[in-house]
Amino acid sequence: MKAARSILGILLLATYRPVLVTSPENLTIPELLQNAVGRVLVNATSCSVTCGLGYKEETVCEVGSDGVRKKCKFERLECVASWSCGMLHFTVLAGSEFELSCLSSDILAVGKEAFRFTWRVARGIISINDVIFKPYRSNMHFLQFKPALEYHSGTYRCDVQQLKNLRLVKRVYFGLRVLPSKLVNLNFDQYLTENQKLVDEGFEVNLDNYSKLDQPKWQKRVISTLSVGAVVGVLVGVLVSIALCRVLSRILSTGIQEKLYASLLRS
Repeated sequence: MKAARSILGILLLATYRPVLVTSPENLTIPELLQNAVGRVLVNATSCSVTCGLGYKEETVCEVGSDGVRKKCKFERLECVASWSCGMLHFTVLAGSEFELSCLSSDILAVGKEAFRFTWRVARGIISINDVIFKPYRSNMHFLQFKPALEYHSGTYRCDVQQLKNLRLVKRVYFGLRVLPSKLVNLNFDQYLTENQKLVDEGFEVNLDNYSKLDQPKWQKRVISTLSVGAVVGVLVGVLVSIALCRVLSRILSTGIQEKLYASLLRS
């Protein structure tokens, strides 16, 4: 019983002690702590890009016990929300010039000399499986194909690292398809209507009123030629029919006259 009473007393003391210690009437803040000043982040923006190296802006101020902000400092800091930038797809014709680049405006702002660029390639396949990639001999920020050949088809991976700490700040994949020049025509702009071209240039056009696509010139010429031929054919048919009717009527009238003349002679 004595042991149980002593344990109960300890529990009661532990329960009420924080109340006695933290009571406002008994709490005393040291003078040194009252005059303390701390640096507090009062404003911050999100990273300027969703992947790769970007920048964010922060405002840091000194705040005292009175809550007044002093000596605020604006800072622009590097940030990496995600170093993986996914894949970009390109389709080009064999024989044309093409270039892949993993530079961005944020990297250009720092200077490409502050980064290391590493390329790897998986030929003949579009994939992000890093196991099948092999080193590609280039330390530039771009790859040029002059000209692009079907052999160049595949997936190219570009890794961007900061030279000061070798931190990976960006990885982007390029899926490249090189098609024979005589197989397809990739000049899609020539099939756009005038209104679709305006939309492509950034103008606001109501395409609902122009849902009918413009026909190519050669189709218009064929249609116009066929239309003229059909009209001429109809006119010729009408004229031939009229001529035949006249010939038949003359033949019939001549036959009737001969029969009448023969009947008169008999009589």
